[in-house]
Amino acid sequence: MQTQIMRAGPQNIEVHYLRAGSGDPLLFLHHMLGLHGAEAALAELSRHYDVIAPYAPGWGPAKDQLPEIDPGPLDITLHQCDVLDALGVDSAHVVGTSIGAWMAAELAAIQPARVRSLVLVNPLGLWLEDTPGEDPFAQHPGYPSRMQFAEKSMRETLLINGRDKMDAHVEELLNLRASAKFLWPIPDTGVKRRLSRIRARTLVVTSGKDRIVPAAYGPAWQQAINGATLQTLPEAGHVAELEQPSAFADLVHGFLRAAH
Repeated sequence: MQTQIMRAGPQNIEVHYLRAGSGDPLLFLHHMLGLHGAEAALAELSRHYDVIAPYAPGWGPAKDQLPEIDPGPLDITLHQCDVLDALGVDSAHVVGTSIGAWMAAELAAIQPARVRSLVLVNPLGLWLEDTPGEDPFAQHPGYPSRMQFAEKSMRETLLINGRDKMDAHVEELLNLRASAKFLWPIPDTGVKRRLSRIRARTLVVTSGKDRIVPAAYGPAWQQAINGATLQTLPEAGHVAELEQPSAFADLVHGFLRAAH
């Protein structure tokens, strides 16, 4: 999948995105580490859908846009709407992982007409006092995202190997910086107050080996969203689509296909 560039919104902001496939549009909103490594999962989904995967402002090639987005939900939700408008997409299935799942939930709550179906994988944004999970911003700076993988060595395999190591490491740190704008010091975004507004058919997914979003968060999200269902990827960590792209894509497609 090749990165494409377009302009979107009244501020004519530059948007870098991946797009492939045909069929119903599917908007994919990425995790804390951006889009690198998600290509395999996106390619499998593109066999069934018109997959659109933009870098959120502040991540990857959009790293310099971080100051343009407020930390609350409104700016990022309006940005996702601008992306859909620029592509001529009235509504889409929306799949979000990690911080992208929070963004997806906000889009479904604030602009329900834009979301046909909703899949939230290891979503951040709620806070359970008795089950805080690991702090993604309190890790060793030499390997700051290892905790997000089921097996720590997978960070090097999936994020670093085959790239200039310094460039990859700097991008990793910048992506975590962008995430911290919305999630630090405690990843309670206030989304709980808006989840009851979601009308889209919703699937919540947790990973069995996720240290960032423990399994207890799955039922919390499910109970807050009317009619939501809950499934598990038992062998995956926080970045499930990188570690288990086929299982991830099969789960998403199975849920979306059942909606028809």
